[in-house]
Amino acid sequence: MAELTEPVAAWLCSADGRATVTAATTDLDAGAEELALASRLRAGGLRPDRATAVLGAATARRRARDRWPDADELLFVPTGLEQASDPDVATWRARRLVAADATAGRPVWDLCAGLGADAMALAAAGADVTAVDLDPGRLRLLEHNAERRGLRIRTLEADALAVRPPPDALLHADPSRRTGGRRARRLAEHHPPVGELLAVHADAPGTGVVLSPAVDLDDPDLPEDAELEFVSVDGDLKESVVWLGEPRRYGVVASATLLPGGHHRSRGAARPSLEVRDLGTHLVEVAPAAVRARLHDQVGLEIGAGRVARRRALLTVDARPPVSPWYRVRPVLEILPARAKVVRRWLRQYPGVAVEIVVHGLAADPGQWWRELGRPPRGPQGLRVELIRTDDGARVAVTDVRPAPSATLPS
Repeated sequence: MAELTEPVAAWLCSADGRATVTAATTDLDAGAEELALASRLRAGGLRPDRATAVLGAATARRRARDRWPDADELLFVPTGLEQASDPDVATWRARRLVAADATAGRPVWDLCAGLGADAMALAAAGADVTAVDLDPGRLRLLEHNAERRGLRIRTLEADALAVRPPPDALLHADPSRRTGGRRARRLAEHHPPVGELLAVHADAPGTGVVLSPAVDLDDPDLPEDAELEFVSVDGDLKESVVWLGEPRRYGVVASATLLPGGHHRSRGAARPSLEVRDLGTHLVEVAPAAVRARLHDQVGLEIGAGRVARRRALLTVDARPPVSPWYRVRPVLEILPARAKVVRRWLRQYPGVAVEIVVHGLAADPGQWWRELGRPPRGPQGLRVELIRTDDGARVAVTDVRPAPSATLPS
């Protein structure tokens, strides 16, 4: 069942509906309880379906403010907002897709459009956009939001697997990336299945399909001639995108992009392989987007690093590398056996310092370790007890993540 019917969506977009959503948002901002507000809306004569829609739009609008600067001018539904692309990512993706076209205003069909974050980004980038979705309620809100931004977008209620875009149209698609309440890990687990979606639209001159960041480069449904790009925002891995045809960079198999800075790197089929080394004076944690794209060896080669283990993306160096958005560096204070009693005894020289326990490839319970360490203060800006599975067995690296200037071992 659709989250919002088209008649209720049309009323939300009316002057009366918008005013009611704005008033409800103001009440929530002032501390009103959602259940009490819902009761007041119904008691005021609002039909139950409209009252539910108003409350959903108001709560979604308040959540959207963190990502959407003009959220108070737009209309959302909660589930649609959760599924909507991050605006920074949508803008980045739109610029890449439209930049593949040398002719301004070329048609782009946005499949599985939802509330239209991607469709609006594509239109703002100069594309002639047709937004396709099976949910008429969401399409109605998309039309409203596009109008508020001064954008022209055609909408079409249809199945992404059934539509036939014009032969010169570039395609963008954002299928559902969750299945059974969890993040999809395979292309076949998206809805609609990505392999089927690509097969149906195989003749498109250029395609970009948004995927879960959990997908793998070895997925059997990933075309051989595709580029898989992993994208993060402020260090948080958001998504991956499969690029085909015109938007794909020549010879590129995998790439990583870090937003909002726009840092980008890529590789072809060949990639370097770092040697495994003993733990050095610093640990290097490569940005997750680069790790998913299997670019961590490339990053490590540039700074003279080695792997801590053959199957670990964690790197080690003996001299602190220069500052870079592609990795975080932590100085190593001590290397210890992976025995809680030994680590607990060593930590006594840092009374009151917060401790964070991190596991790299070991079947270890951080909570149990914390208890065995004597329940020290917890926090991310103190010492890190890093449990690392190396090729020679388990080790503990105690690293210092306190704000600079960094403390040194007492004499």
